Amino acid sequence: MRRFIVPFNLTSENVTLTEDFAHRFLRVLRLKVGDRVLLCDPRGSEWVAEIVGAGDKTVRLKLIERHFSQLEPKTHVTLFQGIPKGEKMDFIVQKATELGVQRIVPMFTKRTVVQLSPERAKSKCERWQRVATSATEQSGGKIVPDIALPLTFRQALEEASHADLWLLFYEGAEKPLREILQPHQNVNDVAIMVGPEGGFDPSEVAMAQQKGAKVVSLGKRILRTETAAIVAVALVLYELGLLEH
Repeated sequence: MRRFIVPFNLTSENVTLTEDFAHRFLRVLRLKVGDRVLLCDPRGSEWVAEIVGAGDKTVRLKLIERHFSQLEPKTHVTLFQGIPKGEKMDFIVQKATELGVQRIVPMFTKRTVVQLSPERAKSKCERWQRVATSATEQSGGKIVPDIALPLTFRQALEEASHADLWLLFYEGAEKPLREILQPHQNVNDVAIMVGPEGGFDPSEVAMAQQKGAKVVSLGKRILRTETAAIVAVALVLYELGLLEH
């Protein structure tokens, strides 16, 4: 059964979808009256819905049965990612979403090559949000991660400092991840910070440490930023037992 995430809460028995949803249902997937799909809303509520009507640009559905599936993990994980070149951020957003990250914050660092005007940044975020929605549908997730507008590194430091556990991954770090995570098995809010191509500047690492970041290593190999982001997220979630949910 096809699964779709809608941007509104499913509170009434009858649902009408328009524009992109209607196009996907009727033109791309060629669904028709009588077909059933799964609809999931921003709260994680999931329903079996039946198509009961279709127009040129609308599709009408009736909610049939609610699914009581396993809830998302209580631990909230945010990935702060130095913006990489090209379409690497699409890949990072997709894979981090599949793993279960709840929020992704793109950030500009000293070694960030990409320059974005406010309009371009907004357009990029809208694209990344669509990637996250698609990845959530594909992976069976319940809640689509929020993709924030890009922050400066100082702004990212301020936001990350409020997390219960803040991990900054740096190739010059000596402490392994498992050693850092052992005393933090029951945290509610985790911030993961990964640099762009070339990693973090040493001065940025020092600033983060002063704000409370724990600087950790992913091992002796130098990883590409898109590889480092996914490995970091996967290892943190595994060590905290969050991949079991």
